[in-house]
Amino acid sequence: MAALIGLLIGAAAAPPTAWQAAAQAPWTESAAWRAMARQRTASAAPHVLVSLDDAPRLRWAKVAPAFRQFVPGMMEYIRSEVPAWALPVLDVIGAAVRPYFGEEYGGEMEGLAEALGMRTGYLVFLNLIMQVEEIGINCSNWNTTGPTRKDDPGCVDVDPTQSFCYCKKAVEAGGSFEADGSLWLKKRKPADGPGLCTSIVAQDPAGQIYHGRNLDWNMPEAVRKLIADVTFTRNGKAVFTGTGAIGFVGNFNGMVDGAYSVSINARGKGGKLLTNILQALLHKSTTPCMHLRSVLTNEANFTSAVAALSQGAQIDENYFIVAGVQPAEGAVIARGRAAAVDTWMLEPAEPNGWFRLETNYDHTNPVPVADDRRTPGNANMIAMGQVGLARDSLKKVLLAFPTFNPHTDYTAVMIPKSGYYNSTIWMD
Repeated sequence: MAALIGLLIGAAAAPPTAWQAAAQAPWTESAAWRAMARQRTASAAPHVLVSLDDAPRLRWAKVAPAFRQFVPGMMEYIRSEVPAWALPVLDVIGAAVRPYFGEEYGGEMEGLAEALGMRTGYLVFLNLIMQVEEIGINCSNWNTTGPTRKDDPGCVDVDPTQSFCYCKKAVEAGGSFEADGSLWLKKRKPADGPGLCTSIVAQDPAGQIYHGRNLDWNMPEAVRKLIADVTFTRNGKAVFTGTGAIGFVGNFNGMVDGAYSVSINARGKGGKLLTNILQALLHKSTTPCMHLRSVLTNEANFTSAVAALSQGAQIDENYFIVAGVQPAEGAVIARGRAAAVDTWMLEPAEPNGWFRLETNYDHTNPVPVADDRRTPGNANMIAMGQVGLARDSLKKVLLAFPTFNPHTDYTAVMIPKSGYYNSTIWMD
């Protein structure tokens, strides 16, 4: 373990490449991006069954082989994203996956790697993808939506010295900068676009709760072909339905029929990569997606789900957006690594309190000019109105630019009370 930590710390000290800040209009105002979004095509997510009665290593044996044809594309993606220093780290974790991820998920990863014909270390990387894939905070890649402007309130609120959100010293030095103590992956360009999300929970006049989400993850199309809705069963009965990529043991979102639904958004741009991996290794923390799956497996109602999602050590920060079946059962939980730091509930009696729209910034804080999806999203919800809320109208809001954009990989609409669960994968 000491050698492994040394390897990580040594990697963190490596200086990043020079970078020149570019001043241009936010992508949310781009007519070209709007046009690119319209070119996306919809594909229904496949649906599979996995029995929790089977041993963890055997659970995916009947499901995974059908997706093996897409593994080469996923491997190409992994090789393009994983830093060279991380390969031996992943192999170490992969060789002893159960101590890091537990008997349940560690066993599933071993079985999935075998069924998909992959090295276990690469499968581990897939399961840590939200913790490492270009959303770690540092001067080179904090601004996933680019460009962050100098003195932008949404930037200063997160980083008062503007050392990583605007890269003030780097700009003052003519575009070159020194290592800032965080791990550098690779330079992000404004054209690379967002790697973020939007989730909405809302209540109609009759008290029914609706839940929608967009996942903007920048996944290549080869990886999107691995996305599936999975119904987990026990004793022949459905426990819950959750969505993820085959090989990924956690869930992006999921629903317990007749009880509640949950989606995940990134918070704090996912955190610093080095801190995330050390948190995983030293504290045996879970990923938010694995934590979500555990809650969906074990909690029976909205109240207990909110309580469970609000506690438990996690590798990184995130938002859990939760919808229930009773009036006012809607919440946005802002998670720190140790516990919730804020819970923002529906307040139907308040003006516009009938819905909560969450992007990737705390609702009490301003958003960066470079990534203001909050203002147009809220405006579209208000224009629709509570009386206009229905599953199709909610999806229409989700598909309005810039909430929907060229980097939206997946859209879901869930209604826990009726059991409605609709998944759409977006292809190029």
